[in-house]
Amino acid sequence: MLRLLLLSDIHFLSLYEEMDPHATLRGALEKDLSDYRKAYGKIDHILVCGDIAYKGIKEEYDKAHVFFEHICDIVGCQPEEIYIVPGNHDKNFNTPKAEIRHLIHAGLSNEKAEYDKLFTELLHNNFTHFRILYQPFKDYQDFAVRMVSCEPLMTKCLDEAENAQYDNEKDKAYMMTQLGTIGSYPVMLYAMNTALCCDWDDVNDFEKGHKLFLPKLSYNTKANKDGCINIAMMHHPSSRLVNEENIAASFNKQFQIQIFGHLHQPASYVNEAVHIHSGALQPQEDQEDKSEGYFSVYNILELEVTSKNGEDELNIQLKVEQYDNDSNEFVENGEESRNFVLPLKKHKNRWIKENPHQIQPKALPEGVTDRTVKYKFLQLTNPRSIMRRMRYSYDENKSHNRNCVDFLNTIQSEQRFAELWDAINQE
Repeated sequence: MLRLLLLSDIHFLSLYEEMDPHATLRGALEKDLSDYRKAYGKIDHILVCGDIAYKGIKEEYDKAHVFFEHICDIVGCQPEEIYIVPGNHDKNFNTPKAEIRHLIHAGLSNEKAEYDKLFTELLHNNFTHFRILYQPFKDYQDFAVRMVSCEPLMTKCLDEAENAQYDNEKDKAYMMTQLGTIGSYPVMLYAMNTALCCDWDDVNDFEKGHKLFLPKLSYNTKANKDGCINIAMMHHPSSRLVNEENIAASFNKQFQIQIFGHLHQPASYVNEAVHIHSGALQPQEDQEDKSEGYFSVYNILELEVTSKNGEDELNIQLKVEQYDNDSNEFVENGEESRNFVLPLKKHKNRWIKENPHQIQPKALPEGVTDRTVKYKFLQLTNPRSIMRRMRYSYDENKSHNRNCVDFLNTIQSEQRFAELWDAINQE
């Protein structure tokens, strides 16, 4: 079984705890998660579906980092097993050149325009102006690199030299990682940025404002459900996007589980896939919106593979836990908690045969994963000394973040994580 904690729309404020209106709620969350661990066991991974911050500034991410590490201690999850995507509140709207971004947004969110063509033409023909789209995510990006959850294209735009050029093979517009394995099925996570064209005029609950843009470079991942369990995570649901019907159809072909945030109210349903709207842990009151029915929730997802009549099935148990303001405790939301069952298809490759002469790379110690090594490396105060020892040439023309990402990609391609783990422990 794989246990996932789903959080969304935390909206961290850079306030002293005594001034934070959600401090009591987070205390109740910590107590409830501690009780869950005692009853059911540890959480394997934590997925955060956007709007970590409120204004997208460093001080808010510093608070989030402390909070996430504390939650990890409570649920028994390693901090490198936290995965994040940005939401509209993870953009700093006060970043310079907003007028240029608004013009680009207008083109990309125009439902009658060839938006993907506009996006790729800007990407290929004027990368300098293309990078302006990503500049409001700078503080989020620094946090994402630290959490080993950065999107390659965002890294290219924010952490490389001015003369950098887009490389389709390396600079993917989504993050992909393996969470683990259930039975013989690898569990793959694909995380996408739907907040690229967010501004003050986004479409709201009353369908006022412009829709958002998710490029085909992000959602057309070619993920194959054959022999895999694929999870997609993004902040905005497809109903808030231009080209929503095609995107939704593409998602259903690629991902058995689809997780969203933003709407602040929990909901779930199944068609070809299971769709989970996470709700908001700390919903912010919007004086102009006047939406009703917002309340604080978190979710736990328990995944298990079983066999029935010789066929494998994915059992998904969704626990939706709602904060009760009167008792200052979390209680089960019985209406939204539910179970789902999806058929799985095994993949057998008749061409693969075991080669007894193949040299296997040195294995990591039990309980240590590739992601554990990446996370520990990124917390070092002087990682350059290890880079030198492992014969990586530090490029002074690139940012420190970019060098770290490139170094870890090299280590992964060369299957040298065990060597890096030893080097980290010698520091």
